[in-house]
Amino acid sequence: MPDELTGAAAPAIRLRPDFRPAAVLSRTDKSLLIAGNCEDGPAVAKLLTTREPLWVEKFEVEIEAYRCFADTPPPVRVPALIAADRQHHVLLVEHVRGRPPVRGRDRFPPEALDPAHVSAMLTAMTDLGGWRPPAGVFTRTLDYLARLDRDRCQGLVTQHEFQALTDLFHLADTGLVPGHGDPLPTNFVIGPDGGATVIDWEHAGHYLPGHDLAVLWIVLAATPEARTRIEELVAAEPPSVRAAFTVNRAVLLVRQLRNHRALAPSSWRDERVAVIDRDWQDVREPLRAG
Repeated sequence: MPDELTGAAAPAIRLRPDFRPAAVLSRTDKSLLIAGNCEDGPAVAKLLTTREPLWVEKFEVEIEAYRCFADTPPPVRVPALIAADRQHHVLLVEHVRGRPPVRGRDRFPPEALDPAHVSAMLTAMTDLGGWRPPAGVFTRTLDYLARLDRDRCQGLVTQHEFQALTDLFHLADTGLVPGHGDPLPTNFVIGPDGGATVIDWEHAGHYLPGHDLAVLWIVLAATPEARTRIEELVAAEPPSVRAAFTVNRAVLLVRQLRNHRALAPSSWRDERVAVIDRDWQDVREPLRAG
């Protein structure tokens, strides 16, 4: 093994001396993923490389999620937990064989996805929303009212829209449900049998029903069939769930607008802002008319 790879994987090797690193899968400014093998089989080591409190918290959320899955398996496929060290920010999980449903790492895939892959992803997120994990786990929650109030104060939603969304929130507030939090297509692995394994659980928590479907509705703008499927799923739900889906889409779209507008000007950013703004206008029209 190259000395550089062994050195990078040292925290994982200390946790599991049988871990043999084979290749770096990805490296970002916050984490390092290394593929390798343990006695249990193929493994992936995730190492936190920043000490920023936000990412430390998210890493701990992910460890908590995998420990929960080991004790109380969810109704979706997830990599098996091999070992975790919260103090030193090391996570070792099963390396699931398969391929992502999208090429590249674009949050908004520019090409339409395979309908079979879309079905597998939607099934996984719908099943997850019906799961009831033990009390005391999946404790992260999104503070919707605080987020809406911030957006109102920043002028991103009008007072009328704020009131309409607040009313919908109270209509939808029949209980939060477990969610992945960030089910981008890159966070799925499609197996040989066509089933989806869900990875990267750092945003796991409790959300209003339909949060994960709302994320997929937004990011799959280039897959109209996916949006149609999601809208059909939501339309079949009771009014409280339909209200929750509207609130989720509004909060997520406004966040995306804020984040993208803060980026340096570029043709890519301008195109993305135009798409998100169009979707936001479609969501806010009924709010204005209500």
